[in-house]
Amino acid sequence: MPRKRRLDVEKFRERLLEEKANLEHELQRIEDRTAGRDRLNSDTAGEDFDEPGGDAAQETLERSQSMAIGENLREMLENVNNAIKRVDEGTYGICAVCAKDIPKARLEIMPSATMCTECRARLTS
Repeated sequence: MPRKRRLDVEKFRERLLEEKANLEHELQRIEDRTAGRDRLNSDTAGEDFDEPGGDAAQETLERSQSMAIGENLREMLENVNNAIKRVDEGTYGICAVCAKDIPKARLEIMPSATMCTECRARLTS
C-alpha cells in the first residue's frame, strides 16, 4: 500500500505532462527531419550544395545525429511516462532502491527521478 507523503503530486503530474508534451513534439520534429519531412528545410535542402543531390556525407552525418537525439528523446519520454505511472500508482517520489522518500529538491530538478540522491550516487560511483 502506498504511503502518505507531504508532496504536491498534482504539481509534479502537471510538470510531467507538460514535459511529456514537449518531448513528444520535439521527437516528432526530429523524426520528421530524419525522414526528410522537415517543412522548414525541405524547400532548400537541395539548394545548399553546388552538386546535384547535395553532399551525401554531410546528410548522412546529420541524419545519424538526429537519430541519436531521437533515441535520447525516446528514453527521456519513457522515463516521464514511467513517472506519470508512479504518480497514478501512488509510488511517485519513493526511491526504487531503498524505498525512502526522494528529496523534493531532487524532484524539482528532475521530476522523473526514480532514486534518491544517495542511491543514485552509489550507482554512478
